[in-house]
Amino acid sequence: MAGPRRGMRKDGRSRGAVAIAAAAITAAVTAATAWPISDSLAASRPKPAGSLAGESIHAGRAESYSGIRAGWDPVPYRRARLSVPGRWLVETPREIFCQPRSAGMIFAGAKPGIPGGSSCHLTASYAWIRPAGHIPPGIRHRKPTAVINGIRVYRRPSGPNTVLYLVPELGVRVGAHGPLRTRVLATLNKSPLSVVLGKGRASPVPARWAWHQFGGVRFAAPRTWHRHSQTQWATCGTGVVPGSLVLIEAIKPPLALPCPFPLPSAETFEAQPGLTAVTGKFAARSVGEHFTRCQLRRRARICLAAVTGRGGFLSGVLIFSIARPHHHPATFFLLGLSGSGARARAIFDSMTLK
Repeated sequence: MAGPRRGMRKDGRSRGAVAIAAAAITAAVTAATAWPISDSLAASRPKPAGSLAGESIHAGRAESYSGIRAGWDPVPYRRARLSVPGRWLVETPREIFCQPRSAGMIFAGAKPGIPGGSSCHLTASYAWIRPAGHIPPGIRHRKPTAVINGIRVYRRPSGPNTVLYLVPELGVRVGAHGPLRTRVLATLNKSPLSVVLGKGRASPVPARWAWHQFGGVRFAAPRTWHRHSQTQWATCGTGVVPGSLVLIEAIKPPLALPCPFPLPSAETFEAQPGLTAVTGKFAARSVGEHFTRCQLRRRARICLAAVTGRGGFLSGVLIFSIARPHHHPATFFLLGLSGSGARARAIFDSMTLK
């Protein structure tokens, strides 16, 4: 997205972390949801949690997750998620980070590994979620090795002290290495993104929610969320402010802020509940994403940002645009994918052109 992005120094160091350019990993996997979830690479670096100018980035916490250990946080990739200790580093195909005495790593969209020629190495404990690749024909008719949170998994050959599962239902392979491997894989579940974009009837809007109209779009959101109105993009990170509805009539170019560069840990990447809507002359420049996958719904053209489902920091937010078919400009939305995704689904399904 648009806005300040603190890059790495030439020696690759930033706040004690080392970023390594990893090889791009691409694979085609058929998504079973109503919207295709891309596996191509995100173009932006990890960014800090959303905030308004002059407001703490720790203004709120995500809604609770049932069955997740205290001090652990979910890390999604496409339609799946694993939960790991919050201090574990989140690694993506574009960037690999390491830190001395790191507790662990989870790889979202990539095989576990560190590019050669660096001083980094795999930690004693690590996990990964990556595209399923080839799925043997008829495997869904076989008895699964286990059923985790209602999801059938199939054990695949792996190395010592490692467990690897193929998950056809979610189109991924998940694995874990080290003493926490069993506990980590027991947290396998559907990602909030898969809930929001999944097939099925539209979610009903809770009676206590409030309805809003902005940028030609009518939508519902929790009445308890704080409402902020701005005339300029002035947010850091994902652009979602925890527990807030931010309405930006972008009549000015986006404001450059001194946004901090966070250590990309699971707790830092935790999704936050919130919604930001952007319209106006500088809306597209403010959001700064490419929109490639579009569908018509209720006479509205809804397009998803190309970063959807790619893992990393932006996996905690769904970025999309809404416009009338063959009509511009569009109104842009940034929706926090916190919790199970049920609340975000209700917001997403409520959106119609007024």
